[in-house]
Amino acid sequence: MAAYHHIQTFLKGSFAIVESSKQLAMSDDESSNDGDSKHDSENEEEVTADMIAARLRERVRANAAALLDRADNRPARDSITESKPADPVETSVKEKQLEAPKEEDPAKENTEEHHKDSNELTKRLQKLALERQKENKDRLKVIQSDRSSHLTGVKTFQELNLPKHLVDAIFSMGFDRPSAIQEEALPRILAEPPRNLIGQAQSGSGKTAAFTLGMLYRITVDEPATCQALCVTPTRELAIQIVDKAVKPMAANMTGLKIELAISGNHIAKSVGVDAHMVVGTPGKVVDWLKRKIVSPKTIKVFVLDEADNMVDEGGFRANSQQIKKSLPGTCQCLLFSATFPPEVVKFASKMVEDPDKILIEDGPEFLVSGEKAL
Repeated sequence: MAAYHHIQTFLKGSFAIVESSKQLAMSDDESSNDGDSKHDSENEEEVTADMIAARLRERVRANAAALLDRADNRPARDSITESKPADPVETSVKEKQLEAPKEEDPAKENTEEHHKDSNELTKRLQKLALERQKENKDRLKVIQSDRSSHLTGVKTFQELNLPKHLVDAIFSMGFDRPSAIQEEALPRILAEPPRNLIGQAQSGSGKTAAFTLGMLYRITVDEPATCQALCVTPTRELAIQIVDKAVKPMAANMTGLKIELAISGNHIAKSVGVDAHMVVGTPGKVVDWLKRKIVSPKTIKVFVLDEADNMVDEGGFRANSQQIKKSLPGTCQCLLFSATFPPEVVKFASKMVEDPDKILIEDGPEFLVSGEKAL
């Protein structure tokens, strides 16, 4: 309908131009003649102007017909007046246009080439990711605190015997199979009775999903909304990211779950308290909430300390983290993750996590256990 509207507007404008041209031709001739000769010349030029106007109208109609045919996806007609012979010049141009080879749309070619390059790049990245995962898996060193333990890594999430709502959430997040760190960490994080764990893993390894799954697995939503899982990170941005990108998607099917961010800007009065099953925040804010009894440590089942190497770099974070650990019940499961393990981090980790299983990257950045290279 928009095409017909434009054509109608085009016709009105074209006919207006025709009439203006006719009047202009007549006025020019009137100004150049006088007397009787002026009258005779006026009649002759009036005929000439009418002829010009008629030809212009005919051309306008022909163009309008072509536009209408194009709008209706019909073959273009030479003229709207069947009795009028075809213009040889126009016919010749049309024949040349029909004979000319159809030019390819460069934009279409560029788009197809872009899609082809994108698909090839995606395949290469997937192949590289698989190779990297295999390499990381081969470099993982697992040290169990209980030498008699028969815990082994898993190849699929189904082997973990997780509740259906968690398995469904994992697959909906796009996880097809466990990453290298998840294969070894998840059986230990989900073990009964709970086991403490120290894991060496960098961003993008899947460690956030691993400890998030561990926290959600320990939470009982049917119980009163008291803190059952606590995660401490060095920055408020990381705390928000963990909640938005990991906890909420993975807990999508856990109706009634309550989460609270213990970060700067989130002010909660002591009289109100926190009725959340999970708290994720920074060391200073968590210590503040514990001191003011906004959060009770007595009901916490699992404690996660993420990016421990960054905690050590900040002196206040180290002291606050140790204070949090001391307030937790002895039965609380402790999970500590760090990208590197220089001597200072090893010393810090030994105070934070008692009798842990360790999953470390052999020959990775600062692969140390108790200050010595692991064998």
